[in-house]
Amino acid sequence: MKKHPLRHLLIAVLPMAALLAASACAPTVDTRGNMVSETKISRITPAVSSRADVSSYWGPPTTVAPFDPNIWYYIGETTEQKGIFAPEVEKRQIVRVTFDQNDIVSQIAALDPQNGQEISFIDRKTPTAGKEFTMFQQFIGNLGKFNGGTDKK
Repeated sequence: MKKHPLRHLLIAVLPMAALLAASACAPTVDTRGNMVSETKISRITPAVSSRADVSSYWGPPTTVAPFDPNIWYYIGETTEQKGIFAPEVEKRQIVRVTFDQNDIVSQIAALDPQNGQEISFIDRKTPTAGKEFTMFQQFIGNLGKFNGGTDKK
């Protein structure tokens, strides 16, 4: 019985194609922001730890309260994306640290991320003065503006 020449090619290519297809289905996990672990949280003690301790152990805050510099927020989330689908939030964490007037931690609170609100962006353009020209109008409008000019003696 005669062996088909493509059989060896299929035997070599098929496992590689299956491996590529399986790896394409593996989810992509991303962490954004600052996810403060329970271990790091336990290193900070209210009424004992200072602002410098928090900054040293946890890093800089994600944001500071706009009207009170004594409130720091550490915000982080973990997302997972499978294939071409949109990423889904797997875990979201918000930790608020409040300092007293002596820069000592007065409170650490884990806030419920479900109380947050999604902000939808508005796609608008700011109107500008003047007229907007098409590319053709610009081309026609520029004809004659950049001539070599006449030689003056």
